[in-house]
Amino acid sequence: MDSILEDQSIIRGFGILYRTFVKYMSKSIGTEDISFSDSIFLVNIGEKEGTSQDEIATALAIDKAAVARSVKNLTQRGYVLARQSPYDKRAKELYLSRKGNDLFHDVMKLHETWLKSVLAGSSPGEIHDFAQMIDDISTRAKDTVLK
Repeated sequence: MDSILEDQSIIRGFGILYRTFVKYMSKSIGTEDISFSDSIFLVNIGEKEGTSQDEIATALAIDKAAVARSVKNLTQRGYVLARQSPYDKRAKELYLSRKGNDLFHDVMKLHETWLKSVLAGSSPGEIHDFAQMIDDISTRAKDTVLK
């Protein structure tokens, strides 16, 4: 980096992207019984049914207690089903209910709409490069925090 100002610009950009995404999703989800945070867990369960709370916490670099609270909320509201793992009696495998699956697809459409909006004007190559870079940065960030 040439200067601390460029560093701050990157930090500011990450913050703006995160906050605007949270506002967009919170306003658009269409149900009041789950939060933005709950929707993140719902998506991760929908993308990998049978996953455990520990796997989600590790993948997202989120506190296990926060995952447990959200999964409990999603289960109580009928979006998620928790089944005891046949491999580890202490772990529960998480699956979407029919209601959860419907909301998962709605949330994924919202993600697509938001991404199309914020990436408008970018070429497919730029989008690919950005996706790769953000994935690499996220991996390093998790490695740094989880050391």
